[in-house]
Amino acid sequence: MRRTLSLLGAALLVMTGCRQFLDSKNLNNNPNDPSTASAGPLFTGAQANLYSQIEGQLGRTVALWMEGFSGQASPFNNLSLYSYGADDYLNNWSRVYGGGGLIDLRTIEQRSLATGDSIFAGQAIVLEAIQISMAADMWGDIPYAQAAQPTVYKTPKVQPQQAVYDSLLTALAKATVYLAASGPTNAGAQGFDNLSGVANSTDANNPPAFWTAVANTLRARIFMHLAARLGASEYDSATAAALAGIRDSTGASDFTSVHGTTAITANVWSDFQSIYAGDLVAASTIIGIMNADNDPRLPAYWIPGDSGYFGTPPAVVPADPSAVTNLSSTRSAQGFPQPIVTYAENQLILAEAACQLHNGPQALTYLNSERAAAGASAIGAISLQAIMNEKYVALFQNPEVWNDWKRTGFPTLVGTPPRRLTYPISEREANPNTPADGARNWNDTGPVSSNCG
Repeated sequence: MRRTLSLLGAALLVMTGCRQFLDSKNLNNNPNDPSTASAGPLFTGAQANLYSQIEGQLGRTVALWMEGFSGQASPFNNLSLYSYGADDYLNNWSRVYGGGGLIDLRTIEQRSLATGDSIFAGQAIVLEAIQISMAADMWGDIPYAQAAQPTVYKTPKVQPQQAVYDSLLTALAKATVYLAASGPTNAGAQGFDNLSGVANSTDANNPPAFWTAVANTLRARIFMHLAARLGASEYDSATAAALAGIRDSTGASDFTSVHGTTAITANVWSDFQSIYAGDLVAASTIIGIMNADNDPRLPAYWIPGDSGYFGTPPAVVPADPSAVTNLSSTRSAQGFPQPIVTYAENQLILAEAACQLHNGPQALTYLNSERAAAGASAIGAISLQAIMNEKYVALFQNPEVWNDWKRTGFPTLVGTPPRRLTYPISEREANPNTPADGARNWNDTGPVSSNCG
């Protein structure tokens, strides 16, 4: 859901790496209390911080490793081949916890509950769950319970990935209760929420309904992250959560980023494309899947080369530059609303869960309903690969596809990407509780298989 706010231009400075916004004297100056920022601007800043994570270095890395793109020039060709520096993701790690991240979101939650605004607290919890779950997806065991409390815990303990996921599931369940609150003190973020309230949305007059649906889809996502380890009961739980999740097939109720049409308010992918034109082009894996399906989303995603839609393997530069397929003007537009949590994801979670529970006909129904919403033709035979290849395309540029690949082995990739990020060396030096790096996270047991019954 998308609304352009009067202060959005300032908030989105975060996404261009301009830390002055979150640290600025003006933002942190409340006329009634000069020592603290008010909750509203903190919330908008937290949204902008999340956008920068999804669209920036983390999103770009996953898009390269999952072969949505192929790097053509340094350093992106090296990243295509899984080479990165020891502190390349320190900024992303810091954004999880610092300004715009957990420390601000917990401040919003505490202040909102103190003033009786449960709805605002619920909205902040949902943003917290997205940031923290993404960190747990990528690094595994991370600080959480003791994190973002520097005066109490200077070196916070690291919690197991499973414990973090369990805490987030509890928090999201609590958020849905908070979002159902009524009464005069339950105002929510209101004008500081740039994700809800747009006229064409089914939840136009009920932002809590939007946030509740997002919370439930997030719960379904986390249950899927636990399923390979904990078994069929997690698929049951994911199904129940997704049935209460985002079910609006028009896309109007999707959780997307919000952007303006200037360099400092633009989608980060747009800024990247304008600065590093030609350094990332379409990869052979995604183009191969989309071409084989005669996918109607091809022109929405890509600009074809001279011979049509053509993708290259990781870090391979084509002999004929005119053959290159680049990101479309639609998705590289400054104001493009980047999908974050969507109907497509929710529907395909239902399809995968049904497949794993050996209910092939139901899985096919869910899959084809998502394809119909995307303008794709129905398929007649269900398989886990068909579901996951569709989700791979539907979630193009979304970091969630990395988790899907680790869980299922689909799509079939040319290379063999890392299965987690290493902890930033600066974090390791600052916090002795940081564990040793492993090859896999706790929930990453390798691909699961299913014949969908």
